[in-house]
Amino acid sequence: MVNCAVEERTAWRQWVTPKPLKGKPIHRWYVFPHSFSSELVHALIDEWGLGEDDHILDPFAGAGTTLLAAKEKGVPATGYDLSPLAVLASRVKVANYDLKRLQAEWDRLSKRLDPARWNGAESDYPELVRKALPGRLLGAYEGTLRNIAEMNASETERDFFRLAVLTTVPHFSRAVATGGWLKWVRKSSRATSLTRAISGRVEAMLRDIQDAKLPRRALWRVREADARALPDADGTYSAVITSPPYPNRHDYTRVFGVELMLAFLDWEETRRLRYQSFHSHPEARPERPEAHGYALPGQLTDVLKRIEQKSRDLRVPRMIEGYFLDMYLCLQEVARVCKPGAHVALVVGNAQYSGVPVLVDELTAEIGEDAGLYCDKLIAVRYRGNSAQQMGRYGRRPSRESIVVLRKS
Repeated sequence: MVNCAVEERTAWRQWVTPKPLKGKPIHRWYVFPHSFSSELVHALIDEWGLGEDDHILDPFAGAGTTLLAAKEKGVPATGYDLSPLAVLASRVKVANYDLKRLQAEWDRLSKRLDPARWNGAESDYPELVRKALPGRLLGAYEGTLRNIAEMNASETERDFFRLAVLTTVPHFSRAVATGGWLKWVRKSSRATSLTRAISGRVEAMLRDIQDAKLPRRALWRVREADARALPDADGTYSAVITSPPYPNRHDYTRVFGVELMLAFLDWEETRRLRYQSFHSHPEARPERPEAHGYALPGQLTDVLKRIEQKSRDLRVPRMIEGYFLDMYLCLQEVARVCKPGAHVALVVGNAQYSGVPVLVDELTAEIGEDAGLYCDKLIAVRYRGNSAQQMGRYGRRPSRESIVVLRKS
């Protein structure tokens, strides 16, 4: 096991949650669960002394917090994600806009949003989407997205309006995300109120752009890519700030299934994305690069044996083993694309299965050293209670959320 100092910074505990983002201009346009906040990114940039000559990587871009926070500090940044929804949200947040043009495009688009023309959907959507947005509601979304696609505007401007539309889905959808799952609820919201909801979102986003004082250079970008096989050349980055998915069984292709299959993917494409995602949930079965030099850490071997002895679901130990294999491949890529001396910060959460603690932060530090980095420290920022089910069977055992700080030597 790596001897890595643990530093307590519980004053940062709110910064490893998405709560602060919900009141922040532009950040609040789209917020993913289990995000960290812009304050965390700003603090690390300041602590590491990063500036405009540096370049930050986020290989799990999510909704773009690292990229936008880096833009707020004037530090160039690049992000990648497998999810087209994540890429859209991130790209829209860091784009440069001509506010007058955008307002003019909105004036034209808003005149085309006519509820009288919204009937049933013309396309054949997957069952989840049809149930979540029944009847004329699905037709309203389809018609609105078609109007956006037909706009005589730039792709950046069309993306802005696409995201505004998708942010309204949780308000209207009968499938509601609760933690890592979807739950079916009754709602009385109708297609005729969609225009008002979209107008509210667009107007709020336009106000945020007007109030923001951000640099307008093209130094912040994002695109689809796999963190286990990054498209960058060796030695590209001077820092990494990211948060891999936690090994908590949450499948984000299900949590965001309505949005994904409404605007991006069909059922088969969504399933392929589910299989290829980081092995943080039991249904993942990714095609991976070959893991040269990887050996299962001794602590992990012990954890897997204990869970296998206690758990009725053998998918869980397979998931945990696959998770750390993916972590190794990701950190190996991070080591490759980083410059000597680069700083690396990974926000991770420890887990528990069948009463067996999985020390994700310590294992990540050890695997990082195997992958070509060295551990600077673990910053313990928050302690989360275990689930009600786990607490009932095994008692209260808080799990640590940490920032694993690594360096490239």
